[in-house]
Amino acid sequence: MAKEQKRYGLGIDLGGTKILAGVVDLESGKIIGSSRKKTHAERGAKAIEDRVKEVTQEALDAARLPTNGSIVGIGVGAAGQLDHKNGVILASPNLPFENFPLAKQLQGQFNLPVTLANDVEAAAYGELYHGAGKGCPLFVCVFVGTGIGGGIVQDGKLFRGVSGTAGELGHMTVVAGGRLCPCGSRGCLEAYASRTAMTHAIAGEVKRGRPSVVKAELEAGTGVLRSGHFADAINAKDELVIQTVHEASDYLGYGLASIINFYNPQKIILGGGVIEAMDVIFDRATQRAREIALPAPSRTVEFARAALGDNAGMVGAATLAGGGDR
Repeated sequence: MAKEQKRYGLGIDLGGTKILAGVVDLESGKIIGSSRKKTHAERGAKAIEDRVKEVTQEALDAARLPTNGSIVGIGVGAAGQLDHKNGVILASPNLPFENFPLAKQLQGQFNLPVTLANDVEAAAYGELYHGAGKGCPLFVCVFVGTGIGGGIVQDGKLFRGVSGTAGELGHMTVVAGGRLCPCGSRGCLEAYASRTAMTHAIAGEVKRGRPSVVKAELEAGTGVLRSGHFADAINAKDELVIQTVHEASDYLGYGLASIINFYNPQKIILGGGVIEAMDVIFDRATQRAREIALPAPSRTVEFARAALGDNAGMVGAATLAGGGDR
């Protein structure tokens, strides 16, 4: 008797800092081969496209599919606003893409169907099927990293809105006329609570003469602080970093409270490198949100960490590629 054919999806998480690709067992959500590279967004769209193709091929090579297995499609979770139907990245605050046909490029390279989704939208789908959202029909994912993104699940399906851009929670206004955001607007949540925002705030204070253990990293050339740098500084009781993280956590709490009041979700799932690296942000932001939100929805909402961690976007993208909600 012939073995039953196993189905796999290849998921790609394309963010402002990293590109992560993996081959995923669509039944279990298990990753059987993966690869990771830095994005290097400053090198331009074509260079990023080439890196995506490289990391995809490396994941395929690492997977070593069983003889009874086949990859049914490629899913890409990309930061930015998308044309889902045509597989085009319309614009992205943290990536140098404008009307870029990424799905077509990948399909031509690997001869597989390609599904394109927002990166946190993909993460929400991964959590829905294989993580903290399993069995929950109404929830919101909020991922904090280079920027801040969101994904909305309604009646067990992704909700994308009329233009396909629903869930851009990082670009809700938390300070009228406030800090300039990479999207071009002012006062966005992303400009106050993302890792990029915290890095800029700390760099400004260091330049003014305030001491910090992260000064060497800021002056090393890239001027980029990773989530691990923040965690190490907090453990070292760095006053400037702790103050900045607390402020960012409060702003994130304001954003979460707005989500609670407007959408009344059953659950809010928080993920991304910043949430994974620093317990204080999850704890302080969720406490602040409960204090600020209206009493009734505040009492009923449940907060959870993304169960899939850094792999949520990749697993979700692969699941979408396997015939999920498009």
